[in-house]
Amino acid sequence: MQLIYKDEQYEVGNNEAVLNMILEKINEAINAEDVVFSHLLIDRQEVYDNHEAYILDHLTEIMEIEIVTKSTKEMIVETMVSIHEYLERAIPALHKLIENSYDGFTNETWEGINQLGEGMQWITQFVTFTKAAPQHPASWSEIEKAFQASQDNFGKLVSAMEDKDTVLISDILAYEVVPAYEDLEGHLKSSLQNRESFTHVN
Repeated sequence: MQLIYKDEQYEVGNNEAVLNMILEKINEAINAEDVVFSHLLIDRQEVYDNHEAYILDHLTEIMEIEIVTKSTKEMIVETMVSIHEYLERAIPALHKLIENSYDGFTNETWEGINQLGEGMQWITQFVTFTKAAPQHPASWSEIEKAFQASQDNFGKLVSAMEDKDTVLISDILAYEVVPAYEDLEGHLKSSLQNRESFTHVN
């Protein structure tokens, strides 16, 4: 198979040794070029997670693996766009979930709340990554505050879920989680309108 990174191409065997080679090339790129690893392009298929398992499952048939890196700034902006789009979908869905929840919790209600947890985990990863980055986007302090409020309110939601207090769950969603998400969505939108403005962190 071919292992590709930018203009470099390497002929490698279709065996597990390719995993170490990919890791080495990613580390070299990160150390030399101030980039972050984004994903692998395996036979033109974008693979963002569980790379090792995917490669091992298709080891004998893979023809080409391309390592895709991005600048920290590109990664931050792209993730902000994705989170903003997610919140634009999630907030109306939450309003509907809350409205239906007062009539009783169904499997669909619990599933919606569980998906909220997955979304929160993703947003937390973004904030952790951006906080450690050498540059921060416009409105970063407002985004951080809105995220912290979202995280705090999500913590209250988890406690209510552990107590199986469905009335409290609905109230926390309606009066704390949704407003915090709306605030976060607004600050992300404002930052994206000024997406070229990044501040160096001292």
